[in-house]
Parts: sequence; structure tokens; C-alpha cells
Amino acid sequence: MLAEWDVRINEVEVLFGFHGAPGRPAGVAGRPGLVYADPELERTAFHLADTFGVPFVQTVGTFDARPVADARPIGPEVVDAFGELCDRAAAHGLRVALEFVPYSSIPDLASGLAVVAGADRDNGGLCVDSWHFFRGDPDLGLLRTVPPERVFMVQFNDGPVPPVDPDRMVDAVHHRVLPGEGDFDLRAFVAALDRPGVEAPFSVEVYCDALRSRPTSEVARRAADATRAVVASAPRTL
Repeated sequence: MLAEWDVRINEVEVLFGFHGAPGRPAGVAGRPGLVYADPELERTAFHLADTFGVPFVQTVGTFDARPVADARPIGPEVVDAFGELCDRAAAHGLRVALEFVPYSSIPDLASGLAVVAGADRDNGGLCVDSWHFFRGDPDLGLLRTVPPERVFMVQFNDGPVPPVDPDRMVDAVHHRVLPGEGDFDLRAFVAALDRPGVEAPFSVEVYCDALRSRPTSEVARRAADATRAVVASAPRTL
């Protein structure tokens, strides 16, 4: 089917809590059944990548109910765990994209960069999601300085300011909107990534209750049109 429609699967998601205790339940109220560093999930992800020729696998840290300022366990054990995941993925020709999430142990771009740089694996880089970037610490200056070879994935979406729901996890999985329909400065976000060497494709990731009830083909067209319009309107830096 993929060959018939000339479609490529670019990423496998998501390996949760890469530095957590392997195979133990996460105990996160909003994610029943979630297991951190799940060996079975990892084997499945690698199998899918092998089968479909997927180049990237995504991972995130552990979810943490503490305030973001106190949820930064960016120690050697976290860096080592990311490096070991990269080594296991390398055997499958995979690059590992670490996504920073404001309500996780890797809450922002600076934290994600610290882990990736510390692990120093050629196949270790970042997934930059516009939602998590703007909901966390939206440092556009830092985004402009990220080594281009470390930007593996870009996930594109928009949202209202202020958030709809005070629970950041609930807000992230129910209230995103199509690019250009929210308040994020996506034009500046695109411009910061518009640099030589940044080759990551934009994948549209819009978790939205209102869109779930609409026909798939309609949502796909709207998402593609909205993304192209925002990207085309961004100031060019080249």
C-alpha cells in the first residue's frame, strides 16, 4: 500500500521514559498502563523500522508532576541512558530524536540539547515540537544556534495563549489547533529553523477534539494547506 501511493513512513513513536527503570509502570494518572523504558515497546519500534525502512525513532523523558523548575534530573545517568538507546538503535540504522516536553524530565530545548550533546552520538538528535517549544521556554535565540545536524524531526502545530486547560498534558492532547489558527509565533519558529543543514521535514501533529470528528481526508487537506501557508509566509533567512 505504501509503494502504491508513494508514501514513506519517516518516524516511529514513541519510546517513553528512556532513562526510567526498565519495564516498570510509570504510575502517571493521565497515562494508564504506561511503562518506562519498555523493552517490548522498543523491540516493536525497531521491528517496524526494519520492516518499513523508517529512519527515525522518537523518545521522551519521564513525566513528572513536579513544577518544571524542579523536574530537571539531567545527570550522567540520563545522558548515559540516551547514549545507550542510540547505540541499540544504531544496529537498526535508526537515528533517535529526543523530544523535550514541558511536563517531563526533559522540559525544554536547553535540557534536550544538554542530553544530546552529552551523549555525543552521531545518531542522537532532537525532535522540535512547536507546541512544546512555545508551552515551555520558547528561546528562539537558542533555537537559532542548535547545530543543524542535530535537528532530526520538526513537529508543527499551533495553540491558544493562554492554555485552554491548566493541566498541561490534557491541554497538549486535546486543544492543539492547525498552524496559523492559534497564537504561537510560528513564522519566527520557521525562520529560526530555516538554516543551511537543517533538513528535517515538518510533520503536522495536531491533537484536537474538534478535528477528530471530521473526515480524515478533510483534516489532511486542511493540515497540509495550513502548514504550507505558514511556512511560505515566514521570513527567509537564506
